[in-house]
Amino acid sequence: MRILRILLILSFASLVQVAKASEPRPFELGVVPYLPTPKLVMAYQPLRVHLEKELKRPVVLSTASDFVTFLERCLRKEYDAIVLGPGLGRFVQIEAGYQPLAVTSRNIKAIIIVERNAPYTRLKDLSGKRVAMLDPMIVLSQLGRETFRQSGMQPDLDYRIRIVKTPSNAAHAVLHGEVEAGVTTANLVPQLREDMKHRLRVLAESREIPGLMFMLQPTPALRTGQARDILMRFEKTEAGRQFVDAMVMDGLRMPSEREIKSLDVFLPEFRKHFKR
Repeated sequence: MRILRILLILSFASLVQVAKASEPRPFELGVVPYLPTPKLVMAYQPLRVHLEKELKRPVVLSTASDFVTFLERCLRKEYDAIVLGPGLGRFVQIEAGYQPLAVTSRNIKAIIIVERNAPYTRLKDLSGKRVAMLDPMIVLSQLGRETFRQSGMQPDLDYRIRIVKTPSNAAHAVLHGEVEAGVTTANLVPQLREDMKHRLRVLAESREIPGLMFMLQPTPALRTGQARDILMRFEKTEAGRQFVDAMVMDGLRMPSEREIKSLDVFLPEFRKHFKR
């Protein structure tokens, strides 16, 4: 009887393992850490639920502690699909094979923000001051530096950079008096609390580039066209419309080949960092 019991237990364990093996692997959606993680996870829940329903498999949301770690994971192809800035998107398209599905209709631009009552009226007034911005390889940071250069200002010579992990960190650094100015994204401002908005003002703006990019690592089971259709159907649902409005995306659209290639100007900074 004891031997029979052991055999039954082993048989049951084997059946459990077979059942687990037959379950589909969760589909992992990676979102670049441009907001605090709890807020990011909550914001992208409607998209996660839609994907889970359409793909008929579990979908999990993932992010990283900072932009560089997130990009490293993309290069290792750890995510099935990703949402990230357009410059990073072009880089992982070339280096890791992710394919663009859509971009937000609202473009991205960097803004230089200061405390509302600060005496600065032009970028030149920030000479010798501290400016919070993202890692130099991030497109938002590159746009900010470009805007300062257009005013004849160079980092370390004319202003001091303090590196922060997310665009929202740049806004908080200004509000806490840790820096005199911050480089962040214009798309962040509508998502700030009302009291924070009233304590900040925009000193300067950069040029615009295509918005947040939704990308897929194609597989035989999920092709680019299929995934794009699923994403576009999401925008037509009530939950999708609320998501687009809440995230201030102004809708989703397919980027042109010309727009994608225009992002190549940002590649040297990425390649320098990752020695590619």
